[in-house]
Parts: sequence; C-alpha cells; structure tokens
Amino acid sequence: MRKSSQKGFSLIELVIFIVITSLLSAALFAVFSSALLGPAQTSSATQAMRLAVERMELILPQRQVLGFTSFSLPNADPCKMGSAQLACSNIPGSYTVDSTIDDNWGADTNYKVVTVSVSGTATATLTALVADY
Repeated sequence: MRKSSQKGFSLIELVIFIVITSLLSAALFAVFSSALLGPAQTSSATQAMRLAVERMELILPQRQVLGFTSFSLPNADPCKMGSAQLACSNIPGSYTVDSTIDDNWGADTNYKVVTVSVSGTATATLTALVADY
C-alpha cells in the first residue's frame, strides 16, 4: 500500500521542469548573444554624436564674437574658414560634418537655427536655437 502523504516530484514533473528551463536558457542565450553585437553600432553612433557636439561647441561661441546680425556661415563656423583646430582636422575619413544656420525660426528673425549634421558610418544631427538678446 502507498501512503497519500508522500511528497516529492514525479518523473513527468521533473522532465517538464527540465524542458522549460532549457527553453528559457536558450532564449536568454539568444538575447545576450545579440546584445554583444550591439556595442559596435553604439560606438559608431557615439562617434558621430561626438563629432556633432565638437563642431557645435565651435560654432555657438561665435555668436558672442560676431554678434547676432553677423552670425552666419561661413564666418560662424571656424572649420569652414580653414581653422586648424583639432575638431576641424580630427574627423575620421568615414565621416563628413556639415553645418547650416537658418536666419529665422518660424518666420521670426530674432532667432537663428544652427544645425550640425554628421554622416558616414553612423549619422547624427544636432540643432541649437540662438536668440537675439
């Protein structure tokens, strides 16, 4: 006779547990292996954004130097004026950096929109609004 108060796992319960654990392990392995491929793409995007930020940091101070009315291209972008600054010359060959300054924002001439675009292995666009204050 068998007692009904015996506790433990049956063979079927053990097999089901092993199957479910194996499926979850396989899914986690697939997620982690695809995550390992991501840093190369992130590195390219980070490089593109770094180039955009460096160029924007050169352009924005020119507003104080030139004044609002003269703050336009090519004068506002030292790289377009042939500057030997590191941010102008230290651009990897796979990237191009371009800048634009629009004279109004929403038909308001008291604002200018500065845009720096980076293209290449990855792309990035950085926009700043400059006011006549």
